[in-house]
Amino acid sequence: MTLLRITGLVAAAVLCVAASLAAQAPQAEPAATQTLVFPVAAGGPGQAPAAAAECAVAFGPRVPISALAFSPDGRKLAVGGYREVLLWDLPTARLARRIGTTELTGRVGALAFVGSGPLLAVGDGVPGTSGAVTLFDPGSGKPTATFREPPDAVHCLAASPDGQFLAAGGAYHDVHVWDLKEAALCHTLTGHTDWVAGVAFSPDGEVLATAGADQTLRIWKVGSWEQTLRAGNPEALHGVAFNPDGRSVVVAVGGPGEQGLRTWRTDNARWSRAVDTAGGMPLAVLAAPKLKRLCVACSDNTVKSVTAWGGVRATLRGHTDWVYALALSPDEARLASAGADGTVKLWNTANGRLLATLVQLAPGTDRWLIMTRRGFLATSAPDAITWRTADGAPLPKEDAARLHNPQATRRILNQAGPAPQARPQGGQRRPPDKPAGATKKPAP
Repeated sequence: MTLLRITGLVAAAVLCVAASLAAQAPQAEPAATQTLVFPVAAGGPGQAPAAAAECAVAFGPRVPISALAFSPDGRKLAVGGYREVLLWDLPTARLARRIGTTELTGRVGALAFVGSGPLLAVGDGVPGTSGAVTLFDPGSGKPTATFREPPDAVHCLAASPDGQFLAAGGAYHDVHVWDLKEAALCHTLTGHTDWVAGVAFSPDGEVLATAGADQTLRIWKVGSWEQTLRAGNPEALHGVAFNPDGRSVVVAVGGPGEQGLRTWRTDNARWSRAVDTAGGMPLAVLAAPKLKRLCVACSDNTVKSVTAWGGVRATLRGHTDWVYALALSPDEARLASAGADGTVKLWNTANGRLLATLVQLAPGTDRWLIMTRRGFLATSAPDAITWRTADGAPLPKEDAARLHNPQATRRILNQAGPAPQARPQGGQRRPPDKPAGATKKPAP
């Protein structure tokens, strides 16, 4: 094995282990509490925002966030924490429930809503010790089933489109698949030789794609669970998503030799094509079929909107550390992102603007804050907030009372309309299925 390949594997391992360790001891260092500062914009509708004041709030110790999931109706956003899942209710702009506080044992590494109920699947575990996938009723917060086959922490989950199967991978070599109608393990997929970092079902539910730190993408036929494709890559793979046509997949590639996206046909291991992300190691990727884009979480603290055939359409900035997780609302109007800074950002996909920042102010508590882009907020802990004007003077009480406005916060959180379909600009046309620059790879 070459030095570059060894370095790539080490880099992938360090990334996952560092996030896990940071999340496992969120209350170990009281000094880790910090102050989050939000600029508050002035000006009415149609006016350019100008910072007129600042809102400072005590926050921490921060818990890195590795998992996000929108409910099928788009009203709830599930956020993974340490030994709990936060369920944010977007129409009412509040933290509605903390789930799993007595059932989960470690960092939440993966989330997925499954079935028409729906149930919330939660993957967690203690690195090097144990792992589990637990199904919760999000309405009551109570568990309905627990699968303990994973031998280590779970890092990725995917539910089949019909809600019958749930696949999981993590800090171990196998992929477990459960039949949710039977509430039992139906197959264990073997073949990967290192951590599995991504699992995804095709839009028609016919195949399952898995990708991992062993630098391979694998395609499996659902039902027979036969492996139909194995594609190798010089660097570790951090995530996988299907393109809308179901005939190709895109993987997040990260290592010293290559950092970007790579697309493979599901029936041809020899054909692949690189998709540039313009800097930053991709850590997660998801497809937005209506937008005709890919959303990519990156190590340069950004989220990038990338066309499937290459080209960054937008770069979303606001996080202060690596971005680990993404979730797209069912109508693709809102994108949620989260990562090592312990905050959740909610974006309007139509214009790329930040809608709001969602924060649990301290792990294991019901203290929370939703801060919108213009400074309107909703919170369970008004005592934690300090206001000051641009010149450092205290903000007048009447102005602070105006900004503490749950009604305005709800309106902003839910103002994003249906996402428009993207069209190439400047007369550009989408290239053919096999564009110039596609690379031929030897059969693994």
